[in-house]
Amino acid sequence: MRIAFIGAGSIFTPLALYTISTSEILSKAEIYLIDVNEERLKFIEAVGKKIAKTFKKELKIETFQDVKALNKMGVDYAVISVEKERYKRWKLDFEIPHKYGIKQVLGENGGLGGLSHTLRVVPLVLDVAKAIEDADKDAHVFIYSNPEPRVAYAVNEYTKLKHVYGLCTGYLERKESLAGLFGVKQDEISFIAAGLNHFTWIKELKVKDKDGYLLLEEKLKEKPDFEPLSQLLYKVFNLYPSPSDNHVGEYLPFAWELVPEEKKGLKWIERTKKEGETIRKLLKGFLKGIIPKFAFQKFIQNPDVAMSIIEGLEGKEKFQEAINVPNDGLIEGLPREAIVEIPAKVSPKGIKPIKVELPKEITALLRVQAEIQMLSSEAAVEGSIEKVAKAVLLDPVMNNAKNGLLAMAELMKVHSDALPQFKESDVGELERLSNI
Repeated sequence: MRIAFIGAGSIFTPLALYTISTSEILSKAEIYLIDVNEERLKFIEAVGKKIAKTFKKELKIETFQDVKALNKMGVDYAVISVEKERYKRWKLDFEIPHKYGIKQVLGENGGLGGLSHTLRVVPLVLDVAKAIEDADKDAHVFIYSNPEPRVAYAVNEYTKLKHVYGLCTGYLERKESLAGLFGVKQDEISFIAAGLNHFTWIKELKVKDKDGYLLLEEKLKEKPDFEPLSQLLYKVFNLYPSPSDNHVGEYLPFAWELVPEEKKGLKWIERTKKEGETIRKLLKGFLKGIIPKFAFQKFIQNPDVAMSIIEGLEGKEKFQEAINVPNDGLIEGLPREAIVEIPAKVSPKGIKPIKVELPKEITALLRVQAEIQMLSSEAAVEGSIEKVAKAVLLDPVMNNAKNGLLAMAELMKVHSDALPQFKESDVGELERLSNI
């Protein structure tokens, strides 16, 4: 079994290496760590060897700085988690639209920031995906890079890879927040949810095998300030959304006023950045022996999602609560090619997504985002300024057409070094449209 991690310097990789080291099924795998950043690559290799030593497993680890190295070895499973200058560019994706009066909650996966992010990341991931395709088009490919559904859509549409899945830990975040609300352990909560990544809706909720929705009604009366946006959506649409107010709020024009200050904008970006820095400090402490084994295990709360799925494919059947795949009728009312987030059964026979019915009012909300998902991905691949403009004006968070187009033009200027597929005149076209 050969497992490759591309963008191995990501904070996802140590969790995956720990999951491998504690799995009888995975621990004999050949592990390929691939990252263009030599310093991060050496660091994560050292972490992997330390994990192996600590948990008494002989992990077979090789490192490379070029994904094309996979052509020599082949690959069975590949995990992609690549990004370029994440926080520096994310900050711009939030600040520039905000300057024009466009109040997007995060600016990472939705709104103009999400569109800007898509235009940069999709070509980056596609280059990686095509290298994996050259190595083995039958490989199972798992994508962690955001904007998750837009990236997964591009890889499905523009490569010949047969098994492409977008992954996200958002469903675990929802379990964690509900566990706090109910006063139970995270593993005592289960649910069936479906929709789009960061915009799913819980159809069935269980808490200690009891009807979770009945308990939810009681708890929300006790804590009326708990997640105001999610509460509003629940009271109107009768299903509770996932994973959180700020992620769901990226897709809704009325979210800004409802999402608490500390969970949006620059405060959230800075918080996310600090969390990453804290994880790296912990890993450095673990390497030096300052962080003991039990403390490291306490930090690892859940197994890595991709590794858990691979265990299922290799013989340990699983129920995976969230996976991103082409819709193909799984959710009625959404485009067939759009990437939806859905539960699935995983076994050596493959990954079998489960069809989920959602109310037509909810699919109406999702359908707009599904169209933006596809348009923005296609714009990123084709270098189409026409599709960029359509994605801008389709977005519900856009409260002013002129300002939206001007903000997008400015975003494309500041990120021009990461957008070689677009010409300078394309930005001028957006500015021209803003003056009509």
